[in-house]
Amino acid sequence: MTMKSLLLGAAASLAALATAQAADLPMTKGEAVEYVKVCSAFGPGFFYIPGSDTCLKIGGEIRADYRFYNQSGDGLSGNNNYRVDGYKQNRNIHSSAFNTEARISFDARTQTEFGLLRSFFQIRGNSHPINWDSSKDTSGNTFSIKYAYIQFGGLTAGYAHSFFGFYDLDFGNTVWGPYYAQSNVVNLLAYTADFGGGFTATLSIEDGRDHRQNAFRSTQQGGQQVPDVVGQIRLKQDWGSVSVQAAAHQYRTAEPAVDANGVLIPAGTAGYYPRENKWGYAVGGTLLVNIPVIDKGHFVIEGQYADGALDYLGIGSSKLKGQDFFVTSNNRTIDGGKGWSVTAELGGNFTPQWGANLVGAYIDTTYDKFSNLGDRKVQEYSLTGNLTYTIVKGLTVTGEVTYTHQQIDNLSYVPAAGVAAIARDAKSDFWTGGVRIKRTF
Repeated sequence: MTMKSLLLGAAASLAALATAQAADLPMTKGEAVEYVKVCSAFGPGFFYIPGSDTCLKIGGEIRADYRFYNQSGDGLSGNNNYRVDGYKQNRNIHSSAFNTEARISFDARTQTEFGLLRSFFQIRGNSHPINWDSSKDTSGNTFSIKYAYIQFGGLTAGYAHSFFGFYDLDFGNTVWGPYYAQSNVVNLLAYTADFGGGFTATLSIEDGRDHRQNAFRSTQQGGQQVPDVVGQIRLKQDWGSVSVQAAAHQYRTAEPAVDANGVLIPAGTAGYYPRENKWGYAVGGTLLVNIPVIDKGHFVIEGQYADGALDYLGIGSSKLKGQDFFVTSNNRTIDGGKGWSVTAELGGNFTPQWGANLVGAYIDTTYDKFSNLGDRKVQEYSLTGNLTYTIVKGLTVTGEVTYTHQQIDNLSYVPAAGVAAIARDAKSDFWTGGVRIKRTF
């Protein structure tokens, strides 16, 4: 009994001491927990950033690509002389290649008294980018910024898709197949005025360095003096959309070339080019027709003509890149490369699980001269078909096949040493296909 009494007394003393100390402590309230709230103002996926009135959407994709490739025909050798079977598949060219691409994007929007304030950012990482020429193959992972821009009302500033055309940005539903339409993401400053009734007009000042094409004579390209000016007028209705667009692009030579002794190369001799500034331009139009009997059914066609501004033709997607300008055969002036292109797409989802797209494109360019051999011309067309199956929401498998044909007229061909050059033509065929597994979230 004595031991029991001692234990009870000790416990009571400890409890009293703890109560006395607790009474001396200041009383505080637990901090309120701020839960993430759904933002329904801008569609699904947005939520309010805690403590602000800004809505944020985080999205991403994983793309696993498995591709196969084959080519045949005639082409160019390293010294620009004609060579039979120059494009035939050989041991230096990949026949298969795999790549995985990860994308993540952040879309932040705030409704202000002056209009919508938006910032958008997307970054992409590739495990092993595909290049069919093994001599130019990459060795590892690459990361790049795809988009990074601010929009406020009608203003767009930053790294965004060019405002010339809208096929590539809104459609362009090939997986890998090429098409010839403006597809560059460029640094720009643009303003879009909305006149109501679906009618808008955009004026865009775009970095001309992002629109350059001078694949073979880059050393002749001078520094940028004036940025490109791009304009577009668009009408959007329930039946579809129509637009017209135009661009002005300055091309200019670098400082005149000098020989090994630092002496200017004289006019009329090999290696000479003049000091000149000229303006090129591009004009185009787009027509979109919605097909309401098919989910997301559409037919869209976009065409353009360019003189001294070949990037606006989508020539960057062609097998043989062209040039904005070249030195004429008399080596006394420069002239702009010329050409036109057209791309058309028919597509839609014919069941909730199955979708398909058929894309055809053609490009015709003239971008060099070889004295009496005539103008060098490149004509290329491409046909692409793909079929997509949706396994579950956010997970798709797409199979695609593309055929591309290219013809090059008036190549410089030297039959033998000491024999004058003559003009020849070359034709090449390219097949590519594969499967993409894509997870979107």
